Amino acid sequence: MARKDPTEHKYYDRFDLLLAVSLVTVGLLLLVDLDQGEGFAELLSVTVTILTATMLMLAVSAAGVGRRGRRLAWIAVALTVSASVIGAFLPLGDVTRGGFLWLALVVAAPVLALVRLMHHKEIKAETLLGAVSVYLMMSIAGTYLFMFLDTLGGSSGEFFGSPQPTTVFMYFSLVTVTTVGYGDFAPVEVFGRAAAGWVAIIGQIYLVVVVAYVVAMFTSARTRKPESALADDD
Repeated sequence: MARKDPTEHKYYDRFDLLLAVSLVTVGLLLLVDLDQGEGFAELLSVTVTILTATMLMLAVSAAGVGRRGRRLAWIAVALTVSASVIGAFLPLGDVTRGGFLWLALVVAAPVLALVRLMHHKEIKAETLLGAVSVYLMMSIAGTYLFMFLDTLGGSSGEFFGSPQPTTVFMYFSLVTVTTVGYGDFAPVEVFGRAAAGWVAIIGQIYLVVVVAYVVAMFTSARTRKPESALADDD
């Protein structure tokens, strides 16, 4: 049986849809505390997890990942979403934060999407939308990385020195990846500081190199079109 071409997937290169979901995901992660476990907050927490899972699967599909890769992504997503739903009814701790498998997918998703963008033969609107999507997914990846380190020792509060709502981790990730550095929150242990430092470096390199390259190529392509049209008229 012939393998199905991943480029034939209906969400292949749908970076417009990925950007929309990424924006909503970042917005909710800034507003909804995933550790809140009472009443309506439980449903909001599960909703954020499901939305994040949707964003991850869109990124994997848009990047043109093969069937085996999508299957592994589905396993990670299914395990985390199931744990989140069960955790809404049972006191299972910080299951909504996900585990190592979930973290690996969250970190891999923007990388896969970026690799696909770099293979675009011409810079188009989808490329620009994808570049913004990757930047947002980087901040989401930073959020889950910081939350993972926060409970690495078994109890919450190791990252900042005291327990904080998950909304703070999303806020801190955005501040770090954009290298704004307000200084109102800071990691207190060595692994947290190292992670925050690398997120800041990667965020800066992405803006200076990748986004600048994509915008420059897009502008160059737009200026070449009128020139070619004039040449045809001559």
